[in-house]
Amino acid sequence: MKKLGGPLLALAGVALLVWMASHLTFKQVSVPVNLRGEAARNPFYAASLLSRTLGSEATWEQVFTEPPRASVLVLSGWNWTLSRTRRERIEKWVEGGGRLVVDSWLLGDTEEFARWSGIVGEEFEEEVEEESSEDDIPDEYCVDLAEDGTQRKIEVCDTNTLNSLTSTRKIEWALREGDRIDALRVAVGRGSVTVINGEPFRGRAFMQADHMLLFLAATQLHRDDIVTFLTEDNQPSLLTLVWRFGAPAVLLFLAAVGLALWRASVGFGPRVAATDSARRSLAEQIRGTGQFVLRFGGGRALHAAANRALRDAARQRIHNFERMSSEERVEALAKATGIYGGDLAHALNYSGDRNSHELRNAIVMLETARRHVLTMKRSKHGN
Repeated sequence: MKKLGGPLLALAGVALLVWMASHLTFKQVSVPVNLRGEAARNPFYAASLLSRTLGSEATWEQVFTEPPRASVLVLSGWNWTLSRTRRERIEKWVEGGGRLVVDSWLLGDTEEFARWSGIVGEEFEEEVEEESSEDDIPDEYCVDLAEDGTQRKIEVCDTNTLNSLTSTRKIEWALREGDRIDALRVAVGRGSVTVINGEPFRGRAFMQADHMLLFLAATQLHRDDIVTFLTEDNQPSLLTLVWRFGAPAVLLFLAAVGLALWRASVGFGPRVAATDSARRSLAEQIRGTGQFVLRFGGGRALHAAANRALRDAARQRIHNFERMSSEERVEALAKATGIYGGDLAHALNYSGDRNSHELRNAIVMLETARRHVLTMKRSKHGN
């Protein structure tokens, strides 16, 4: 029995594979690839490409700038009543000869748009068979619409079957399915307004059915026309708009902030290396002190110090020096030092402003006299 187990298992496996192969079916399914580049960013990329191919100029904008007269403006995902000034500019542009095309994705107060254009969307009740179910409804609902005044039919997908368009103005062009109108055009001033009951010009939907033909009929496209697609359903962020319209100001502001932070930051060390004070000689210290004293006060403090040092030395070496008059002190010092009395008196008593040369001579004379006095023997009757 153990020898038969292996062949039986192999036979059972082969039988299972034969059964699976006989019951398997293969069906080809188309899977759309992800959009890339401008096609992923611009919802009207395909419509713009068709317009350029036919000799027209096409742009996609998110901010309204008034296009030239007799050109085409396509609105989708646009708030009609967000800005009164913007709305009035569009209305005046149409009344001056512009061609306006609007799909069903019109935001804001649609009654305001209906009042101006005369085009109204109203509910449409259609009889539905009782036997139909949700499984019978296809993913893409496409219908052939009859064009007024011609025998042509235009196939359009994903229209709003619960809504029908009507107008209080004279209808110049329309696409109908029985009693329901899915597209119509009326004259407003010297221009025109066309409303589509759907969104056939965005993304991949433009490639379905006869949407290209519908685009040409709705826009009345001619060679050298300027077609502007306007949408604000996918507005960029505030930072993106600030950078787009004010990049120089942003860079200048960031530079100013960086400079302010740099000036207010704490340094890691002194900007200039400190001078080593231990290497300064005594002569440099004396000269620096003298220059400081001479700069502030005109050298009076330095002259007074030299005068005071001479007087202290004379009190120790000359008898009754403190009790002498000024003339007697000068005479005693002249006798003790051998310096001419007039010069010594001028050096001792002169208190006016002196230039650096005169001050230096006076201090040298007082210091010389002090040293001579110190070499004298102390008086027996001194203080």
